[in-house]
Amino acid sequence: MGRLPLISIIIPIYNVEDYLLNCLESVKSQRYQYLQVILVNDGATDSSAKIAEEFIEGDARFRLIHQKNKGLSGARNTGLKEAKGDFVFYLDSDDVLTNNALELLVNAATKHQADVVQGNFYYDYPDYLLLNNQQKEAIAVYDREEAMWALLEHKTVLNFAWGKLIRRDLAQKHTFPEGKYYEDTFWKYKIIHDAEKYVALKQPVLYYLQRGSAISGAFSIRNLDQLEGEIERLDFVKKYYPKKFEEQALKLINHKVQHHYALLAGLEYEEQVIYKERLQEIEKLLELKEKFPNTTYGFLKNMNKILQGVNHRIWGAKRWKRIEK
Repeated sequence: MGRLPLISIIIPIYNVEDYLLNCLESVKSQRYQYLQVILVNDGATDSSAKIAEEFIEGDARFRLIHQKNKGLSGARNTGLKEAKGDFVFYLDSDDVLTNNALELLVNAATKHQADVVQGNFYYDYPDYLLLNNQQKEAIAVYDREEAMWALLEHKTVLNFAWGKLIRRDLAQKHTFPEGKYYEDTFWKYKIIHDAEKYVALKQPVLYYLQRGSAISGAFSIRNLDQLEGEIERLDFVKKYYPKKFEEQALKLINHKVQHHYALLAGLEYEEQVIYKERLQEIEKLLELKEKFPNTTYGFLKNMNKILQGVNHRIWGAKRWKRIEK
């Protein structure tokens, strides 16, 4: 019988004093214990570093690295340099693992000889959980093209870096772009392209905390990075994948552009002007209005679509299962 695979868990830390202990406890209490846990203090100004130092004392599997603030990408990249495991697992410091998360993932990776294994997750709101209910089978096994198509469908395979085992050499080949928000958008398609086998589990492995201060929780001018990442992905799939992948990637960008038009009112006036100009440049560059001639950008129409989507997500349409706490 061969040795157990070592999992390198990388946890960036920045001003999460209210959440960090729960995150670390969820790692320490895992059924699967063959771990290297790399904590990267990314210049936190609260008590996060002290909490981490006290928590890891006496457990040789845990290591804390201190650095000046480089952002989430920079912290992940620092941890990645120190990873020694067979697999890498990214975990945000305000999220919590289920107690059998790593066991489920490593068993699937071993059974299917997978390069990447993702688990499902809960959106964790104060009073309830939302579970993505779109994957039909308990385990989905994809080859490269199938996984890329699933990413472009944007239902079960999403851009998130966290919540999945990634073969270490594959993870270390693809670092995160520093200075970018929504860095996962620039990164995930490259991981999929270099993975021969990608496995998705329907069973949840993580509680993804929803809080107002989270990067993804508010619309800002930094959301332009998300669009730039999707444009890079479009160019990539045009080069390496069949025509239908390009068409699907364009549909996603078109949808995102409409969505962002509807959210512009939430920005300061100067930022609205900058953002609107960039959206118009993207429309012209990709000929979106010609390719999607029935598209209209009326504010009320778009807001109605967005509110309907939020309502479906929160109140448990078929796509989402709502679980009361």
